[in-house]
Amino acid sequence: MILLFIAVVSILILLVCVFMLISYSLSSYRQSLISSRLKGMVGESEVDLSTDMETGRTVTSGTASDGHSRVLKKYQSLYELNPDIVGWISIEGTNIDYPVMQTVYDEEYYLHRNFYEDSSTEGLPFMDNRCIISKPSTNLIIYGHNMKNGTMFADLLKYESKSFYEQHKYIRFDTVYEEALYEIVAVFRSRVAYKDEQTFKFYNFIEADLENEFEDYYNAIRSISLYDIDAEAISSDYLITLSTCEYTVDDGRFVIVARRIAGTDQ
Repeated sequence: MILLFIAVVSILILLVCVFMLISYSLSSYRQSLISSRLKGMVGESEVDLSTDMETGRTVTSGTASDGHSRVLKKYQSLYELNPDIVGWISIEGTNIDYPVMQTVYDEEYYLHRNFYEDSSTEGLPFMDNRCIISKPSTNLIIYGHNMKNGTMFADLLKYESKSFYEQHKYIRFDTVYEEALYEIVAVFRSRVAYKDEQTFKFYNFIEADLENEFEDYYNAIRSISLYDIDAEAISSDYLITLSTCEYTVDDGRFVIVARRIAGTDQ
């Protein structure tokens, strides 16, 4: 009787595991279809940012005659579909190629929701709700899941290898108002600190009101970078920070910081 009970329990556990695996696979498949559909809705760029990498044109938000920021034509369809979209992040040669969302009232709203606001294990990359894209803030922080299936920000961990970095130095991040290219200046591991813990909190650097605030932050991330990087930033630069979970420590994070080197005005 005991053996029969154990056999039944084992079968039930197996069935539950199979169901969960199938459910996860179907969810990932649906998400891949949605991602492909969204990519197809992005219009063509009117410029080649690589032509501006040498000069490093200053990027400013495009404004209409009424003083309000205008949404780029290439992202107009997506913006009309969901105005929570603030941009699109991509790194050539990786799986990272997604819309970036932001909800001021609930920063983690898209942690487990897709572009259509349906429940999703993978969620979508989302921007820190303290960042402002129309200004923009000195540092735009974007968070994304480290998914076991290699989607979302899982490929960021490949930057543990300097050789991978050397072949993937640039990040494309367009806001819905402007197109821009970024060059990586630091790659490091960190963690979410306890509330009152006196330690470096990379995620609290949003706006540099004074030059020394930028320098203090910049020196801190360079000092903990996993390897030396030739590219450097100065206090007048705009930064982007990508952060995902890293599991060697509790609440660990794997972080990449890049400086804007080319962009477009509207």
